[in-house]
Amino acid sequence: MRKKCFISFIIISIFLLGIINVNAASKAKTLSELRKELQTLKDKKSSAEYKKTRTKNQISTAKNDIESSKKAIEKGQEQILVAEEQIKNLNLEIGVSKDKMLVLMNNYQKFEGDNVYLEYLFESTSYADFIYRYTIIKQLADYNEEQISKMQDNIVSNEELKKDLEAKEIELNNNINKLEKSLDSLGSQLDELAEETMDIQDEINSTQELINYYVKMGCGEKEDLEACVRVKGDTRFSKPLTKGTITSYYGYRINPVSGKYKFHTGTDIGGNKEGTNVYSTANGMVGKIIRKASCGGNQVYIYHTINGKQYTSGYMHLLTINVSVGDSVTSNTVIGTVGGGRQTSSYDGCSTGAHLHFMLADGWYGKTYVNWSTFVAKTMDAKKVLNLPSKNTWWYSR
Repeated sequence: MRKKCFISFIIISIFLLGIINVNAASKAKTLSELRKELQTLKDKKSSAEYKKTRTKNQISTAKNDIESSKKAIEKGQEQILVAEEQIKNLNLEIGVSKDKMLVLMNNYQKFEGDNVYLEYLFESTSYADFIYRYTIIKQLADYNEEQISKMQDNIVSNEELKKDLEAKEIELNNNINKLEKSLDSLGSQLDELAEETMDIQDEINSTQELINYYVKMGCGEKEDLEACVRVKGDTRFSKPLTKGTITSYYGYRINPVSGKYKFHTGTDIGGNKEGTNVYSTANGMVGKIIRKASCGGNQVYIYHTINGKQYTSGYMHLLTINVSVGDSVTSNTVIGTVGGGRQTSSYDGCSTGAHLHFMLADGWYGKTYVNWSTFVAKTMDAKKVLNLPSKNTWWYSR
């Protein structure tokens, strides 16, 4: 029994060779600090969920406001039709009034011309008759002035009514335009929240799994994780598949699923059916595992030390995962099999066919840093590092 323990100790000691410095930017140097980062992720998730809920509520409110504005426009247009009919009728009345006024004015002018109205007054047979005739002339003049005033008021009222209705329709249309722009902006915000390649919950789960591994390894809460676990070094990277062809490069491209111009975090390798063996690109240790993510599906992340420098390799859209967190692997270890096709489409929504999404980044993702955004910032073009052939050119050896 003691002999077996001694042999195991020798194997572990060999595995722990290749001590290197932890990324200076890392805050998680101990289990205690890693737990704090896990709590930060949980807080980040709560914040993201709150933002998603708030954005959805804002979208709902904007949609309701648009519908209300459209109904208000419809009502305003009905009022415009009524107003136009009223204006038409008022114009007819003004026309009739003008005709009457012409008669009245002609009659009045007859009284004014050649002093006819004075003759009419002087023909009075009595004082009462004089007063009567004077009253008739006065009423005629007052009526004339009253009709002119009414016509002028109607004209002003009609013009103001038309201006008010036109201004109201412009205001409502402007309101709809603003609401639609707001709706587009809110929709984009919601897309950004929903289109993250790695869901925060996946980060939480994988970080928790890493904590569990360190606990299983016997690492103390204040013990330096670098000293607790070492990664077996290597001198170079190998291709993760025995054969294949690049179907999509690393970098910005039109996403085949969303149709949007997005940053592609890895190199897509096609030409293999689902179930084809996927190998670790170099000696190392399995650092993170994510299972059945909505975008990326089954994923394995392996820590490497290549010529004294830390790297993380990532493998997405796997059909199966053949390793566990903490496993020591070599470049000949089958860490999983190719997925991304029919057998993984039920849960992996970011793949259009069987292929391997292969990533390579500086540092150890999940140890020297834990955020997905940091991992993306540290990724590199694996095509250059692994000396992969150009797009649509095949290779048949690793």
